[in-house]
Amino acid sequence: MKKAIIILVIIFMSVCQAFAERYLNIKPEYLKSTDSTSYELVNQTLGIIFSKIKPQIKTSKYPKYFHDFSLITNDGTQSKNYNYVKGGKNIELIYTIDTNELKYIAITRPELQKCRIMYDYPSGKLHAVQIYVSDSESFVYGPDGKYVDYSPYVKEVHEKVKKNWKVPSRKEIEKLAKGQTDLLVQMAVTINKNGTVKKIVTLKSSKIKLLDNNATNAIKTSSPFKPFPENFFNDEIVIILNFNFSL
Repeated sequence: MKKAIIILVIIFMSVCQAFAERYLNIKPEYLKSTDSTSYELVNQTLGIIFSKIKPQIKTSKYPKYFHDFSLITNDGTQSKNYNYVKGGKNIELIYTIDTNELKYIAITRPELQKCRIMYDYPSGKLHAVQIYVSDSESFVYGPDGKYVDYSPYVKEVHEKVKKNWKVPSRKEIEKLAKGQTDLLVQMAVTINKNGTVKKIVTLKSSKIKLLDNNATNAIKTSSPFKPFPENFFNDEIVIILNFNFSL
């Protein structure tokens, strides 16, 4: 009889442990009023998500490769590097455009501020939580609830490019400008997680090829940049750089 009781107790404890592991209760790193004008809304969303969040989900039922699936309409929160496909109620399957492979499975919460709870494929482990305020303002949190701050890395990229920017002399710029006053060059540089530059795109040209090339060369000379910190959510990031050849 004692043996039977022990076995039942062990089974009961195992069931309780398995149930407890289905959800995590994490206290997230809340925003301050100085971080965003929408800090209260973001914090409310954070509190709800992390009060009951799964550390892992099953992924075996989702197709590994993207085919001719119908894409989800972009609501302004999608990355251009991925295809977003509906995988069920409040489920998004996120495929890389380069390889057509499933990268993330995202759970959305329509009743909350725009957000995605991201899980890795195929492990199914919690990867990050994204919360969107607007096209220009979003916040990323790691599986531990910590805010992922990109600004120090972005600042470092800016400083390195600025240091390697060989600005032509004023006399040379005046000669090239021929009376033109708007000499701003704006570049978008895509950086891989290992710090290498994937792509450089001119968003705004000075309409003077030598000045545009000068800006591009400053980025190429600065590459590679430092690898991403371990807590970065993205495999790549896009940083906007302005080169003002003002007279």
